[in-house]
Amino acid sequence: MMPPATLQDQYDVVVVGAGPAGMAAALAALRTGVDSVLMVDREIEPGGILNQCIHNGFGLHHFGEELTGPEYAQRFLTDLLEHQI
Repeated sequence: MMPPATLQDQYDVVVVGAGPAGMAAALAALRTGVDSVLMVDREIEPGGILNQCIHNGFGLHHFGEELTGPEYAQRFLTDLLEHQI
């Protein structure tokens, strides 16, 4: 796990919100060639509302399989951590 950001750190992009849109925006920024992305949220755990959606139906378009909200959020989180966001 990465250490928390400090005021001295500089980022090319800062994404406010670690829900599904924020996680997707952070990954999209990297795919367009941005070098460094910081994602911030008021909650400790990323995922936003997905963490409360325990029913299936997420992930079909993006991951090609049916996932619950928390599973979908975890897949995004894994990608974020692999890219050091």
